[in-house]
Amino acid sequence: MASRTHQTLSDLGADGTNSLVIPQGLHDFVDAQVVMEHGQQAIFHKRILSSAFGVEFYNSCPCLGYIIKGEEVFITPTGEEITVGAGEMVLLPRDVFMVTNFSGSDGPLEALLFFFDDTVIREFERQSPGHSAHPTSRIGAYKIDHHNSLNGFMRSMIDIYKTIDGTRELLHTKLMELLFLIAAEDEPMRLRSFLHENCSDSGKRNIRHLMREHCAHNLSVHDYAHLSGRSVSAFNREFKRQFGVAPSKWLIEQRLTRARDAVLSTDASITEIGFEIGYESTSHFIAQFKSMFGTTPKRLRLEQL
Repeated sequence: MASRTHQTLSDLGADGTNSLVIPQGLHDFVDAQVVMEHGQQAIFHKRILSSAFGVEFYNSCPCLGYIIKGEEVFITPTGEEITVGAGEMVLLPRDVFMVTNFSGSDGPLEALLFFFDDTVIREFERQSPGHSAHPTSRIGAYKIDHHNSLNGFMRSMIDIYKTIDGTRELLHTKLMELLFLIAAEDEPMRLRSFLHENCSDSGKRNIRHLMREHCAHNLSVHDYAHLSGRSVSAFNREFKRQFGVAPSKWLIEQRLTRARDAVLSTDASITEIGFEIGYESTSHFIAQFKSMFGTTPKRLRLEQL
């Protein structure tokens, strides 16, 4: 699969073969710029000039998106659509795949993305009044309407901090300030419940569970290593110990197995099936399919008629 480096987020939507793991995956796109970053604490400024539909992304930590210009639609794993316009924001949970759509017919989309790690969340919970209150039922993703004080905070991020080489301490302070502003202006118990359910000691995740849960998504080995809490080399070693093959080979086998099921159970074209599982080249897809199953996708389909 082709490298994403220097692509735009619109390209990712048009390509449709890969999922984006954020925040770390944003570095590969020219229309997403770092404002401040340290570990998983981060603030990004994104400006998308043309329509981007069907961009699938995975949050490795909770995220707040604030729309400066334009309108963006977020689709949750349950199919709920959350439409966020200028001056509004959305809180997005960790460890879920979501899809975003943006139409560029009325101009560019401009937004700020804030990523919170466990350190920020725990400190906010300790300092927040009523932090010991029992959280409400599961929150999931939710939208926050326009508030003047929050809009003023966001303007300062653009006017001041894009030209400052922010320190770790400054980044931490701005993320804490944002959470306290949301608690003051919005429903504080809703925010606490969201943060409570999205704070965990990430550490190393069970590789078998991780792959069972996410192997249908076209992520890279590097992405899976990050999600597992390991370096790429450590992930490769542990994966091979557990599965008996390298992760790259295992992922190809899983994708080709999905392709075989699609060949036998759908009317989609061979090109469409290959594209869906991450192959930009139909000839490459057919060659790997034949190498694994001993026949081409077209011949397999004809044999089942």
